[in-house]
Amino acid sequence: MNFILLTGGLILGWSLGANNTADIFGSAVGSKMVKLKTALTIAAIFVILGAVLQGSNTTKSIGELGKINAIGGAFTVCLATGLTVIWMTRAGFLVSITQALVGGIVGWSLFAGEIVNVGSLTQIIKAWIIAPLIAFLLAFLLYKYLHKLQSKVKINLFTIDYLFRLAFMILGAFGAFSFGANNIANIVGVYIFSNPFKNIYIGNLEITAFQILLFVGAMSIALGILTGSERVMKTVGEKILKLSPLAGLVVVFTQAIVLLLFSSDVLRKILMLLHLPTLPLVPVSSSQVVIGAMIGIGLARGAGRLINFKVLKDIALAWVITPISAGILSFVMLFFTQNVFQLTVRHPIRYTLNKEVIQEIEKLGIDTSQLKTLQGKIFENTANARNTLLSLGKYDKKQIYTILEYMRIDSIVIDTSKLREINLKWFTPEEINEIKKLHRKVYIHSWEFKNELLKSPVFTQKITNLEGKKDFEKQFELLEFLFRKPYK
Repeated sequence: MNFILLTGGLILGWSLGANNTADIFGSAVGSKMVKLKTALTIAAIFVILGAVLQGSNTTKSIGELGKINAIGGAFTVCLATGLTVIWMTRAGFLVSITQALVGGIVGWSLFAGEIVNVGSLTQIIKAWIIAPLIAFLLAFLLYKYLHKLQSKVKINLFTIDYLFRLAFMILGAFGAFSFGANNIANIVGVYIFSNPFKNIYIGNLEITAFQILLFVGAMSIALGILTGSERVMKTVGEKILKLSPLAGLVVVFTQAIVLLLFSSDVLRKILMLLHLPTLPLVPVSSSQVVIGAMIGIGLARGAGRLINFKVLKDIALAWVITPISAGILSFVMLFFTQNVFQLTVRHPIRYTLNKEVIQEIEKLGIDTSQLKTLQGKIFENTANARNTLLSLGKYDKKQIYTILEYMRIDSIVIDTSKLREINLKWFTPEEINEIKKLHRKVYIHSWEFKNELLKSPVFTQKITNLEGKKDFEKQFELLEFLFRKPYK
């Protein structure tokens, strides 16, 4: 049954491939530099490679957004998101699948009475704003420079044509790889707390359950690319702004770079070392990136009047309608999934207010006098715990969210054999040794695990500066995800 419920994610993957291939090769096809079949083949192959090899970096942000802990809920959210995107794609809209999925997850949170992870949601929304702005600026500057360079370099037309076609295919492959790495989170992120796969061993080779999940999601995207992307590709390639070969090339390159910036932990570390602002590793809307790049090119060409703002208006409208539609559809479908088909769409999350929890909350500077009246109580679900805190009339929404995070019963079980399932380049050998010392320990709350790590000088020395603190938080997020016991 669990594998059947993966079909929701597969439908979503098909929708992503059908709708967003335009962001990879639409400009190349629109400028007549790459044939449609060639573009589709390259995109399908490199999307799979990017998802499998680099897809883990962005997946957790989606998984943490709503913490959908039952595969029936993950199935329904994916199905609602996929159906929303399919409907809007068939209507000719260029939609953001990330926005659709976020809407679907919020719909689940409202139905389940759970709380949306404000931190993850804030990072994702920031990325929606920052990504197209970066694309706009990069495309504007890059087009200005390359256009000036092209006018100075004297090369015959046949050579120029050959170089452009070659560059489109190379950068398109790069863009597809970045797309797979960044957007696979939209397909498998909601399944990370209810992954139905198990590790596979072939001789000395181990393929983890998470890697299998990434591969299955990537295959569904590739299928969508090959079977349903032609119509939307024409929207990007021809309707928004008529593209010259140079402009098309700039769009492909810009899209690849921006997606990589929001996907690569290596680039993030480089920015930290250079004391530059870092970008969150979250899935971003590739369609928004491409639109930002096209506007930048239009202004760089002095051809702002040629930009089809009516199409842009329709796309902007779709960006508003998409999350709302997905959220409503998700809520309605969850009701039928639970009450008609009798499938579990959520496992209740329990909360407790013991002495240790109150002491930790007190360290944050939050007045705990009212909380002490609830000491020793256990709450069987989020709604009950939240409503009880609200009834105290003492805490604002942000404080209530923080208190609930400390109250939540997580069940962290340290099994260091699982370390092979994550990217260990985030850790030094000394840090790995400190983690191994905690093997077989059990923590009721995730903050207890964090405090235990910070007892080690190896980690306490790291958090003495801002870059080190950010690095430690990333490490802890990975470990918390790895060692959290699945909800039952």
